Amino acid sequence: ETNMSGPSNIITTNFHEPVGNRSMHTTTTTNSTDSSATGTGATKNAKSKKTWRKAYIAVGSNQGSLYQNIATSLSLLPSSTIKLLRTSHLRLTSPMYVTDQPQFLNGAVEIETTLSPRELLWELKRVEKEMGRNVNTESEDYVKFGPRVVDLDIILFDENAVDGVGNVDEDDD
Repeated sequence: ETNMSGPSNIITTNFHEPVGNRSMHTTTTTNSTDSSATGTGATKNAKSKKTWRKAYIAVGSNQGSLYQNIATSLSLLPSSTIKLLRTSHLRLTSPMYVTDQPQFLNGAVEIETTLSPRELLWELKRVEKEMGRNVNTESEDYVKFGPRVVDLDIILFDENAVDGVGNVDEDDD
């Protein structure tokens, strides 16, 4: 269900509702093998904790079913390492740099993740490619800043800005 609201081109949807239980901030795993204990590869109950870190992702699309492209791309993120917390309203915006293309539907998503910034970027690029985005800068039909089925970019990671290759101002774990 989508509603256009007035001249500001804000699209209001139920998409911005929180998804699932978000109160858990650590994950515990118990499957590690200790071959030194018995020499047989016996499983021990060592626990490793993964810290959930907050990040914000810009989402956008200007080809095909814009809303569905965004929703599908978010559903393709691995839920074991990325938890969706909240989404912004979605807005129709004019394209920048290459202006001879359709408007974009854009928004932002707040997540928690156990991934490093670089690993998160790799997951986002994997989803873009799976959704049909041309990520091959060497192909003759590639247009930088051109139309795209989906665009997923890290805006902030642990309150630090992230560049286009997953680098942050502090340690990248």
